[in-house]
Amino acid sequence: MSDVDEVQERLDALDIQQKLHVFDIHTEHNLHPPQDALPRLSDQIVAFLRDNGEDTDAVLRRPALKPAVTHNSFPFTDYFISSSHNTYLLTAQILGTSSEEAYTHVLSRGCRCVEIDVWPSKSGPIVTHGYTLSISVPFAKVCRAIGSFLDNTYGPYNPDAKSGLDFPVLVSLECHVPLAEQGELVRIMKEAWGDRLVQGPLEGVDDEWITPKDLEGRIVVMVEYYPPPLIRRSGTSSSITEEEDSSKPKRKWSLWRSDDTSSSSESSDDESSGEDIYDDEGGAKSLWPFGRKKKPTEEPADGEAEIEKCPKISDDLADLGYYARSMKPAKGWLSQRFSDVPHIMINISESACSKLLSAIAEHKHKHAEHEHSHTIRLPSPLTSLIHHSSHHLRRIFPRGTRIMSSNLDPSKFWRSGSQVVSLNWQKYDKGVQMNEGLFVGTHGWVLKPEHMRKKRGLDFDDGAHAQSPPQPNLKLKGHVVGVSSMPAPNGRSGKSFEAYIRTELLYHHEAYPAPTEGDGEVSAAAKSTSLENVLLRWKSKSIKVQHHPELGADGVWNETWEWEYERDELAFIRLLIYEDEFGKDDRVSTFCSPVERLVTGEWLAVRLMNKKGKDVGTTALVKFELEQVDL
Repeated sequence: MSDVDEVQERLDALDIQQKLHVFDIHTEHNLHPPQDALPRLSDQIVAFLRDNGEDTDAVLRRPALKPAVTHNSFPFTDYFISSSHNTYLLTAQILGTSSEEAYTHVLSRGCRCVEIDVWPSKSGPIVTHGYTLSISVPFAKVCRAIGSFLDNTYGPYNPDAKSGLDFPVLVSLECHVPLAEQGELVRIMKEAWGDRLVQGPLEGVDDEWITPKDLEGRIVVMVEYYPPPLIRRSGTSSSITEEEDSSKPKRKWSLWRSDDTSSSSESSDDESSGEDIYDDEGGAKSLWPFGRKKKPTEEPADGEAEIEKCPKISDDLADLGYYARSMKPAKGWLSQRFSDVPHIMINISESACSKLLSAIAEHKHKHAEHEHSHTIRLPSPLTSLIHHSSHHLRRIFPRGTRIMSSNLDPSKFWRSGSQVVSLNWQKYDKGVQMNEGLFVGTHGWVLKPEHMRKKRGLDFDDGAHAQSPPQPNLKLKGHVVGVSSMPAPNGRSGKSFEAYIRTELLYHHEAYPAPTEGDGEVSAAAKSTSLENVLLRWKSKSIKVQHHPELGADGVWNETWEWEYERDELAFIRLLIYEDEFGKDDRVSTFCSPVERLVTGEWLAVRLMNKKGKDVGTTALVKFELEQVDL
């Protein structure tokens, strides 16, 4: 039985409030350890602490993580935002149950960007995963649940009073409702959220430097943006070439305008990957989506204007999305700033973004013999993605094949500057563990590293070539003494089993393509990505432990490890306990955190979560040390 099937079976027997507790995660216990019921430590761990002059209760009450302080006065684009994908689903993507209470749950866990997929029905607008067997919930119930949670937690919206909700809540609205019925959506949202709902541009707010403080306590809706229809004069043709149209700007030799880049579309959810380019008025290329690509021989009827057709969002609904105009762009978007329309937010899949990160190697390979290739330095896709995100929000959504609610690696996309990386919160896997680690104890908004932030007065084209500053090498040392109160692996309650500890350091750095060799070929590794995923691992010896149904299992290793790496502010460490068995080892407990939030230089009783993210009393006695390496 899979993890999702097991969760679904448990959910079927519970009411909704009990169901939501299935998804409770206790990451915060490492930031604010419960002070009343202290977990049990094994006799060997207690003896070790006493021999080293430590008070056991003081160690158990000591946080393992440092608090994070985030101010709300930086530009919108300078933050990472904790985000949920298909928030309404309680389990799997295809057969899952939907509930309005799922929104209350993720908001209570610090999520600050939720998703609503709204569809028409005979009984009014509903929230569901379209074209699947998932069970729907009324749109009005979802909106009321969001509004009620915010009002009950922070008080009714009052712009003149501090409520504790110092940042806005974003709602990613995927609207599948016909134009004529969208007025009902607007009415429901206004009724449920009242003055908390942002309904258009706010007086006195600078569009070029909008901050969360300008919108604190408000609800900001992300609404799909479609540009006005493109109208051409009769007699013009999209077959005009660059050479024939002297009024057209010269096309730069750059990766992002290359017409021979192949499409990265994988499925219907990836058709927005930015691989289509459309003819604009006068034959110029347009970065806007939904333009209609003309065949070279196609001509409009005599005396008739040609109108580019595109999907529609009603004016009233579009007004709600003023500060987050969600767009699935055409090819070329990465080299352009959308300055004519404020607050464009790029909305692309994980596959499309990954495709961009791999494109530089392919481009260098294709254009290795270009006559100017020795003088032109192309910005890397990583640099371009980071720079573009300093001017525009970017949302990454999981690829459509993740039907069992698995997750992407969010750190890869945070590292490329993406602010909103949407995850399936239904599953406690590595992606959710990293998200929990980054946002634990925050308002759901975390400042990006400084080199990713917006710079006043920096021209867009100049910023596209700005490189991140060199980073020092760091050495992370760990000393793990042992683990107390381990839960039993499957079927091992009351029995002995072999166990070991594995630690992982996960980070990214920019990898430049290897030089071409004599035959002009680029290695497969060089073509795969320009943002290299680095995983350093250490594994302890395996020891035999005995599980007791009332106490769990204890083990002592008293081993050390160390890693040296180039500093990455988004580097994560995981500490995992495994049962050592024939075949695939069973993971028993997990700890995950950004390295830079670890408390160092002290003995820590790190809370290890079980496979569902629960603190069941398991602790590891660990000491971390982090130091800069002099080269």
